[in-house]
Amino acid sequence: MNAVRYVDARLYLRNSHTRMPFRFGNTCLLGCPQNVLQLDVIVEGMAVTGHSAECLIPGWFDKRPRDYELQIQDQIAAIYHAREAFADRMKSPRPFFPVWLEVYESMKTFSVQTGIPMLVCSFGFSMLERAMLDAIARRHGLSFGQAIRQNIYGIDPGAVHEELQGLLPREWLPAEPLTKVALRHTVGLVDPLTREDARAGDPINDGLPESLEEYVERSSLRYLKIKLRNNLESDLERLTSIAGIVERSRGDDYFVTMDGNEQYTNAAELMELYDSVRSTPGLTTLWDNTLSMEQPLNRATALNPDFSDDIRSLAAIKPIIIDESDSSLDSYPQALAMGYTGTSSKSCKGPIKSILNAGLTWLRNGRGERNDYILTGEDLTTAGMIALQADLALVATLGINHVERNGHHYYLGLSYLPKSEQQRILKAHPDLYRSLNDGAAVDIESGILKIDSLQCAGFGFAIQPDLSSYTLADEWQFSSLGIDQ
Repeated sequence: MNAVRYVDARLYLRNSHTRMPFRFGNTCLLGCPQNVLQLDVIVEGMAVTGHSAECLIPGWFDKRPRDYELQIQDQIAAIYHAREAFADRMKSPRPFFPVWLEVYESMKTFSVQTGIPMLVCSFGFSMLERAMLDAIARRHGLSFGQAIRQNIYGIDPGAVHEELQGLLPREWLPAEPLTKVALRHTVGLVDPLTREDARAGDPINDGLPESLEEYVERSSLRYLKIKLRNNLESDLERLTSIAGIVERSRGDDYFVTMDGNEQYTNAAELMELYDSVRSTPGLTTLWDNTLSMEQPLNRATALNPDFSDDIRSLAAIKPIIIDESDSSLDSYPQALAMGYTGTSSKSCKGPIKSILNAGLTWLRNGRGERNDYILTGEDLTTAGMIALQADLALVATLGINHVERNGHHYYLGLSYLPKSEQQRILKAHPDLYRSLNDGAAVDIESGILKIDSLQCAGFGFAIQPDLSSYTLADEWQFSSLGIDQ
């Protein structure tokens, strides 16, 4: 099924800078290289090109005290190893999925041998995986959602998770991909909350909202993701301000998720936050509308079975999911065994893993009869065109009806791309984007992203990227980014 022969793959980088600082956990993002992988393969005798893309960000894949330049080197090394592993195994035509399994095992070995964390290695693996998925779907003129449901990739869920033996993804996925999804807006740790906060800081005045207050009013946001810093007084003050802003516009018609970003060392610290939020009068509605808590514990301890009782106690109050701890194919089963109630989908961790994790969630929910366990859609500052649209195509296929996004907030539209490229994207995907400064920006209508145009041949993007403004990764210099480490 779908014999694939590897031909070539090239990695390109382009610098980008945020319009305001994005603070999460102990990291502050001001700029990063965006990568694009271009993959040439022969699928069933036909030459086809696939693409994948992502921001090479600091402090998420690897939270060790390590210079940003070295983190980028590790991320590129992981991509290169995955490239070599696929190339070695696809010198002659071979079915995609068995090779996918073999390369995954190679990435595990590479992680052990190099000391590069498995989450970084999974990212490198996902870059090749995504480009392969794009190319194979294009070969058959199918969208990603169609390709998954028809299983042209030959995915064998039982080869990864025994409990999925004999099942296929179409049995747990919705019959059709979503055509719209609610945007869950990220509230970073230093984001201005009110207009006054924005004016008191360093106003940008670029025409886009700068404060949460403006986003809620102008974009009618209904879903928020709130970053926490594990400073009880500061977190309570910030949560109270956020609740006041949203409730002035929406009353009680809103929902939030909270993200611990590994800032909590034990369950007692998080329980103190829970107790304080529940006892604060101004946070009653926000607490009632809190859907989940994401990755509160550091990845070094989050999947330690010694913490199982604590996790179960927390999960009995609000659903608790892993994110950074979801570094390998067996991470989610480990988390479920410990008492976690879900995990996140991020294409940077691998779309097929997300599809399989959706199957595990569906099984835990009595084959879809309950909703005790959740699979959420989270963001890694995905930027348009390729990374954003491929991840939204994945979310649409999974049927997740609200998804965290923050690229619309931290970037000035698609200004990191040439104007001509932005115009091509706007023409190809007019439902997702709007005009901005002779370019394009994500269009948010009543808190909703319209994504019907992503159901095109390939992995969510109808046109091929213009790589003329990019630099080959081997020629890129960290100093060109122009930021301090």
